[in-house]
Amino acid sequence: MNTPGRYQGLTTPRRRPMTPGRRDHSLPSFNSPASIKIGRMLESAYSNTALDDELPGEVAENIAAAAMGGTTEEYDPPRVWFQRDEDRRQNEEFTRRVDEMVQELKRLVRDRKSEHMSQMNEWNERQSRMAADMSALEKENSSILSALKEEHGEETELSNAIASLQIKQRQSESTTKQLTEKKRALETELARRHNVIAEKRQVLGMQSAKNPPELAFFENQMGISIVGGQKDVLTFVFTFISLSEPSRPFTISIDLSQREYAVTKCVPAIADLQTHVDWLNMSRDFFGFLKRIRRGFVDHYLGSAI
Repeated sequence: MNTPGRYQGLTTPRRRPMTPGRRDHSLPSFNSPASIKIGRMLESAYSNTALDDELPGEVAENIAAAAMGGTTEEYDPPRVWFQRDEDRRQNEEFTRRVDEMVQELKRLVRDRKSEHMSQMNEWNERQSRMAADMSALEKENSSILSALKEEHGEETELSNAIASLQIKQRQSESTTKQLTEKKRALETELARRHNVIAEKRQVLGMQSAKNPPELAFFENQMGISIVGGQKDVLTFVFTFISLSEPSRPFTISIDLSQREYAVTKCVPAIADLQTHVDWLNMSRDFFGFLKRIRRGFVDHYLGSAI
């Protein structure tokens, strides 16, 4: 047999040329099972089954001999076009389209999933807003009910207050006469006190006229002068105690802000000063206290002179 290699294929007669790579041409008719299987393999567009694996060598030789014995004319060596490159290209094209379809399906799934998630988020947000609105409405309803209860309580309190005011009004009407009488009595008492105050002022005026001579007597004859430098504090300055220095001052300051008198300063310090202060607070004899202090200053001077 004139073939380029083992089982490279069969050729058709020259009077019936075949176009390689076409799938719509009619195939040679053989009645054996092997030829029928070869015809089916050639008709399949995506078949990649090899004849070497399917046909034994004797069957292939019988098919070739039958093809050669069926005519007396000259034939080319039989050849079969398996179109492996075209099948590979079509397989790659099919795979590419399948991949594109898969990617498109994945994209559609992702888009549908994203759209579904967006719808779910929107639904959840709407549910959250509705829940918040319901909570706000419940709070508002509760506040309204509380306000109604408070208004009812205030109304009751106002009714009670009006009733008590009416009672007080009747009582005030009954006590108005008593207050009027008390007012008249107070006016009479106030006029009497005004008269008493006027009399006291007159007496104080007369006494104030006597105070300057008495102060002059204290200063000139007894050597005592009064200085008021601080609030509620009187400072008594004693002179004519020192025979060598008659103008030498001996001072004592007394705090008059409290009921109990207190000495804030005594220059020079004398003995038994606190005893004299206690005697003053007990007897309330201020003039006698001054006499005791002067005697204390004299004793101090005499003691220091010795």
